[in-house]
Formats: sequence, C-alpha cells, structure tokens
Amino acid sequence: MKSGFVAALSIVGLVVVLVTAVLLLPGPESAPGATTGSSENAGKESLAAPSLTAIVNVRVFDGESVLESANVLFSDGRISEVGRGIGVPHRASVIDGRGKTLLPGLVDSHVHAIGTAGAEAVEFGVTTLLDMFSMPVNLGQMRDQRQGLAPTARADVFTAGYLATAAGGHGTQYGVPVPTLSSPAEADDWVAARLEEGSDFIKIVIEDGSAFSGSLPTLSRETVDALVESAHRRNTLAVAHVSTYDDAMMAIEAGVDGLVHLFADRQVDTAFIEAAVEAGIFVVPTATVMASAYGGPGTEWLRRHEILAGRLGAMQRQSLAQSFPGSESRASMWANVEFNIGALHDAGIPILAGTDAPNPGTAQGVSIHAELALLVESGLDPVDALRSATLIPTRLFGLGDRGCIRPGCRADLVLIDGNPLAAIETSARVESIWKNGYRVPVQQPESSTAQEQTEGSKATPRPAESVDLLDDPTRWMAAADDYMGGKSSASIDWIRLADSRALQVRADVEQGFAFPYAGAMWNTTGIPMQPADHSGHRRLVLEIDGPGSDYQLMLFSGKAMGAQPIRAPLPVGRESVVEFGEMGGLDLATLRAIGVFATSPSDERRFTITRARLE
Repeated sequence: MKSGFVAALSIVGLVVVLVTAVLLLPGPESAPGATTGSSENAGKESLAAPSLTAIVNVRVFDGESVLESANVLFSDGRISEVGRGIGVPHRASVIDGRGKTLLPGLVDSHVHAIGTAGAEAVEFGVTTLLDMFSMPVNLGQMRDQRQGLAPTARADVFTAGYLATAAGGHGTQYGVPVPTLSSPAEADDWVAARLEEGSDFIKIVIEDGSAFSGSLPTLSRETVDALVESAHRRNTLAVAHVSTYDDAMMAIEAGVDGLVHLFADRQVDTAFIEAAVEAGIFVVPTATVMASAYGGPGTEWLRRHEILAGRLGAMQRQSLAQSFPGSESRASMWANVEFNIGALHDAGIPILAGTDAPNPGTAQGVSIHAELALLVESGLDPVDALRSATLIPTRLFGLGDRGCIRPGCRADLVLIDGNPLAAIETSARVESIWKNGYRVPVQQPESSTAQEQTEGSKATPRPAESVDLLDDPTRWMAAADDYMGGKSSASIDWIRLADSRALQVRADVEQGFAFPYAGAMWNTTGIPMQPADHSGHRRLVLEIDGPGSDYQLMLFSGKAMGAQPIRAPLPVGRESVVEFGEMGGLDLATLRAIGVFATSPSDERRFTITRARLE
C-alpha cells in the first residue's frame, strides 16, 4: 500500500474498487488464543508448550549484546532465566542450541497488516508488526492478543489505523474510505478521532507525487504542524511518510518523531543530518521496498532459499518476484538510498527495520531478512541491523516486553541455525519460533521439484484448449480511475469485424489521479476477480488497434485479491504474444482477470481489442 510509491500502487486500487470495498481490510482472523494461523496452515499441529522450556548452550543476542554458550529458560509466556551455567530442572523440555543463535522475536516497523499478515509474518520469525495504514477494524481483538500471553500463531500488531492525508492525496487511492483533512483547524479533532478508534500512533502523509513524476494534493505545512502538536499533546508518537529530501526536512521541522520512509532524490547533507540529530528523530528506511522502486537488489535469494522458500505461499512468491513499474529507469538512484542509510546511522540516528510489505518486491515476514541484509550492505554492522529489528523499535514505539531476552521479557523467540552476527544473511535460516512461549508450527521446506514447479521453471503444465476471450461479452467490464476519485472514464461496445466480434473501448484518460488509466478488463469467471485455474495455458495472444502507444497489459492472480498485477506494455496494430513462462510471479492456477488499459492523459480516444485468446 503504501506508502511512498503512489503511481505504481494506484493500480491496486483499481482492483479494490472494481470488486469490493473491503479488499485491503484486515481479514477476520481467529480470535485471540486461537491455535491456528492462515488457511494455508490448516492441518498443522496445534500449538503446545510444556510448563518449562530450556534452550541450552546457545549463542544469545538479547536485543543489545551477545552472550555465548548460554542457557535460556522460559515458562508461562515469559523468560525466567538467562545466563551461562544456569541449572536446568529435570522437568524442563530441553533444546540443544549448540551452533545456533537465539534472537528476540523480530519487529517489522513498517507493514500494512491486511488479511492474514499476522499468520504469514510469524512463520518467518516476525512476532510484532507496526502497521502504517489499514482500516481500524478488530482493533480491540488485536489489543487483547498483544496484551495477553495466550497461545497464538499470529504476530502482534500495533497500528496507525487511518493515515492523515489531504482529499485526493496519497492513501485515498485504494478504494477504502479515508477521513481526510483540508485545514489546520481540523487536525485536533482528527487526531482525537483516531485515538478514540484505537490507533497507537499517528501517521502523517507528506506526499505531492513529484518523486515519481506525478502530482497529488498534499497536506499544508500548517496542517502538519497542527497534527504533530495535537498528537504530542496526547503523548502519542507522530510519524511521517515522505518521498523527497524537501518533504523530509519539512517533517523534521514540524517536529515529527520519525520518518517511515527514506528518500532517494538526493543524498543527505550536513544540514539534513544536523536537523535530524537536533530533532532526535528515528528513520525507518524501508530499504526492501526502496530497492523494488529504485532498481536495487532483488529477492530471488529468498524465493530460492533452502529453508524459507518452502514456507512461501503463492501470493508471497508472486509479490516477491515483482518490482515497481519503471524501477530500471531509476536504478541510478539506489546508490542514494544506500548512502543515506549509512550516513544517518553513522550520525547516530536510530534506524529501524521495516519492509513496507506487502508491496511489490516484498512479502509479510520473509522480507525482514532482506531488509536486514540491505541495512548491512548500506553500512550497518550485523549487530546494529539486529538491534533495528528488536530493541530499538521496542524502545521508540513503547512496545513493552518485546525485542529482548532477559528475565521478564515476553517469550517471543527465534532460533537461527548459524550466526547472523557474523553473516547477516544467516538470519534467514529460521529453525524454530516461539510466540508467547508456545512453539509455532511452520511449513517444512518443499522438495526442490515442488519449488521449481511453483516458480514456473521446469515443470510443464498439461496444455489446455484455447479460449477466445471475445466469445463471452459478459466477462468484460469497463474500468477507469473515476471509481477512485480520478477524472478518467471508460465504456465498452461490441462491434462486428468481417467474420469476428471485437470489443471497442472508449478511453478518456485525464490528469487528476496518481496513475491515470482507462480501459477494459476480462474476468476469468462470471464473478469479477474470482480465481480460475488456467495453469494449462502457456500464452496470451492479443491485438489492439488505436491511436497512441501507451497501452498496458495487466494480469491479476494470486490466492488473495489484493496481490499486485503483473504488467507488460502492449504494442498497437500488430499481434502480441505474451509467454506466461516469462512473466515472473504469475500464478496461472489462480488467474483472476486480464486488463487492457490506456495510461497517458490525452483527448478521448477509441481503441479496439480485435483479438484476445488464451492458448
């Protein structure tokens, strides 16, 4: 969702609004104390914990420092003893930790905790999520879970709830209602309403779209000042979404407590560092999603990981395989991101690990290991990177008894096979996880053959019969950004061409939305966006005629409707063959829709889809 990358993310809103207004809302997970996670985990063993567990002879990173060859005892959801030579009662269940490292449960300090995020995150060692924007539903249930010690296979969530943004600004493009602000006079009531709903902190959007060559309404400096003042008067943290150096400086001058994105348009300078140090802010760089937007390192190593790959669901694999449109053209800016992270850390500014999952190039839980690796590549030592995902967010966000391994701390623990303090990538070798002292059952790695088939590499699905998409007019619908407050519009008509049927699309693409679009979409079933199995099809054949050249194909798939679409440019006036085997992250077993859109503002145009066939 996100956060920071308005143009690319707006297309998700297309699906959201066309299909359902609650697509991006937190899903109704089981009640606190339930012993199962997501539906993909159905059938796993129930959570169980003995009255006392001892992990012995283990390297312990306690959130701040390292203790070699220690014993750690925990029971009733809390750690009771930590140290060398501690005796182990006969009644304890003993786990040999030789050659392994025990970490506190990890904290992802920037996610959007939608759907089954909590269940997905915990399988990769992330036991606490800081949600930077979702609708405030089930907040009482979330609060009960994180305050208690009942068995659960979900990460705990702390949330901003709604974000503070201008009418039509970033955060309003996802098809869900967002209370906006238009003046400083509204700020105090707005903050009060969020805290009444149950928000744990306030997130403020300072985003005019310029970082991605767009234009968006954004909050005035006076309104940002008023929001920060109102939050602080209520002893509540105020954090800011920014995408540029100038917006980050504005946020610091307004008195925010932290930035929950870094910027790539320029390198930090002495003036910025001095302002940040004097203000005492922290920064969540979200390096993982910045890499996806600015041509940084990819995530194939996670998708192929010998331990974690087998725990990934189809939608997680799909999201990890994607990147933001145009990221290649911005690749030169990735060096700014790395420089800025290192410079801020060297200046003593607290850095927090946050992934911005589930944006393109990320997935809940697993991406924290990519984030840690990117922080180290940017200049942090492994121990500092681990602090950024444990004790530092705990202290700054007031998370209480998390992010630590000492007597009285919550027994949220992750056992790593190896030493991430020597090689940070080792953090991905997650062997065991405990949440509230209960061992969390996790998926065992699939065989290499199964993984290759899921990645769409070596297994060849059985061919299916060709499907002419133009045969059934009921599957087609017009789609444009006017559904989300934009000014574009579309309509469709069926015409006859010689001996065939064709779909004529009227597309009026107008400025006024972060990612203007207008066109047509084919649904794989009679119910919009419901998945259908097309794993036997190998390619899509399309032909469109019309003016201009700014047409884009989007393929929607995945077990959940909120997944990012796979995109490809479409030529005009000639047949285009899209080979599915070359579309990384596409899950043909859950194909939902195929969209054809004009994307550049122009006078009203008509284009015709003359051929559309699955083969």
